[in-house]
Amino acid sequence: MSLSPSWRSLAFRAYLRRLTLDDQPIVLGPWRSELGFEVLYWLPLLRWALTTYGIKPERSVALSRGGLGGLYPAAHHLDLYQLRGVDAVRLENQVDLDANKMLKQVRATPWDRAVAAEAVTRIYGKEQGFHLLHPSWMYWLFEAVWAERASLQHVAQHTEFSALPVPNLPEGFVLPKHFVAVRFYERHTFPFHPEVVTMAREMVQGLASQFPVVVLNQQLFADDHVDLPLEGKNIYPLPKVAPEQNLVMQAAVLARADAFVGTYGGMAQWALLYRKPSLSFYTQFGGTAMAHRTLSQILASKLQVPFEVADLRAMRLWKAALGPVVLPKEPEPEPEEVAA
Repeated sequence: MSLSPSWRSLAFRAYLRRLTLDDQPIVLGPWRSELGFEVLYWLPLLRWALTTYGIKPERSVALSRGGLGGLYPAAHHLDLYQLRGVDAVRLENQVDLDANKMLKQVRATPWDRAVAAEAVTRIYGKEQGFHLLHPSWMYWLFEAVWAERASLQHVAQHTEFSALPVPNLPEGFVLPKHFVAVRFYERHTFPFHPEVVTMAREMVQGLASQFPVVVLNQQLFADDHVDLPLEGKNIYPLPKVAPEQNLVMQAAVLARADAFVGTYGGMAQWALLYRKPSLSFYTQFGGTAMAHRTLSQILASKLQVPFEVADLRAMRLWKAALGPVVLPKEPEPEPEEVAA
């Protein structure tokens, strides 16, 4: 018999209390799966857990990929792409997919435990005991919410949402003063049919006719997402960086954007938590929990940030209904008074 959400909460809280009984390091992760779950659930869950149980960041070792460990509530972090490499991380995700029929870390694998032990040894200079606060806790705790057997209140009771840290830009990389960040990538809700690709490119060209556009594509192929190549006048690519800096550079750019436009999913949710207006699209909504979209819209309302999700197939209808849109000009600054 499946345990109820309240019993799962009690079990998780008991484990967190266990972590407070000694001073051994606590490995947060390793996180090697989807960005959306990481920013919308995992990071807020960790903030709530460590704050509620008084666990100091000095004890925590964050294990993520693409440089995102620096966004965790931890004094130490290492990157999976440095410890194991992109191909090894992709292969372990495939193991999860074969075993569980989904890219979800619903159990701590031997690979996870081995890389956690190596991270602790590297940071502390010797082998020693540690605790593992693994993403499987999050998937187990919130599973009933995603399956629509529990309300989002269950998530609210175990999360703390706060502003994400803003990383530095790569040295020498200069962004336009104002720009829109864009990333269209293929996923099960946004398959790259020819008409979809055409409409996405038309939209980006329309944006670029009014604003500088910075494309967040990196073509790293670290997961099952494939980016749509975008180029043209007033469209700027990101510089190539090492895999262990790939995602944190995208975070640095997104945090400085005026808005985000692209595929509905983790990148749009990331923009929301950076308090950036977003317009994201799907063409079929099956295969993803409605709870993610609902939670995002609740957060958008609380943060007073536009978070618009739409079916891309309605784009031409929008254009016909709205006609040419003239954006209001920014008001001219009033002249400063000069002292006599």
